[in-house]
Amino acid sequence: MLERTRDLPLEVRLSAYLDGQLSEGEMNEIKRLLACDDEAQALLERLKLGSAFGNKAFGEMLNDPVPLQLVRDIKKGPSGASLSADIAPSASRLRSASTVGYWLRTVAVSLAIFVAGSCLGYLVGHREEETLPVQLIAARSWLDDVADYHRIYSRQGRHLAEVPASEPGHIVEWLSAGVGVNFAIPDLSQEKLAFEGARLLVTDGKPTAQLLYRDEDGDIFTICFLKSEAVGEKTEFTDAIRNDVALVSWQKDAVSYAVVGPSSDPALRRIAEAVASGI
Repeated sequence: MLERTRDLPLEVRLSAYLDGQLSEGEMNEIKRLLACDDEAQALLERLKLGSAFGNKAFGEMLNDPVPLQLVRDIKKGPSGASLSADIAPSASRLRSASTVGYWLRTVAVSLAIFVAGSCLGYLVGHREEETLPVQLIAARSWLDDVADYHRIYSRQGRHLAEVPASEPGHIVEWLSAGVGVNFAIPDLSQEKLAFEGARLLVTDGKPTAQLLYRDEDGDIFTICFLKSEAVGEKTEFTDAIRNDVALVSWQKDAVSYAVVGPSSDPALRRIAEAVASGI
């Protein structure tokens, strides 16, 4: 709670007012100022707009995909010995830290964040007043659609596949015609994956094949592919993650492929290599 802000710039005072960080007397003073000062009221509106814009952009940044390897490293975790030796500070070192120094650093960092946030909100708000608000829409790719489908169908039991594995000839004929891609159903028994059947999906507005497999633990893995613009050479494997779903994708000729499975499975790259050589 800030007791006195009269000597601070108006932008800072209004930011503190928006955050409810002023004393009751200061709050009433700002209200009186806003009631009779059109410029102060306009500045407040710009600060509100800038704050909303910044919160939206930060929220969408938090939803950006996390690198697959980072998630696996986090789940794996460091050994207890390493954590104790390299990360966890001893009690004696904590006791020896300067309390005064700690609080000075905390106050300095907090003040820097406060000032930076106030300035950014003001500048963005001022910019937004001159132009129409821009909707921040994260670009989606066919892999996002594939991940969504996988998340839904991997929870199905009786209705996992649209066409069961007992009809492999029909699956190849059906999907080859529907997607426009010639393929063979990969045998992934060496990876302890049993073929369960297939589905026809739509991703990025294009027909997409989905071949479904189940491992010994009951987890579902899928192979998805669709026609795309031709490339000169087969591309490298690319790891990606969408929440609890991991993907390894690549492109060969005029076809894009993706192998999809649980984000915690370390064998997904090896499965993708087997698929690339057998499909």
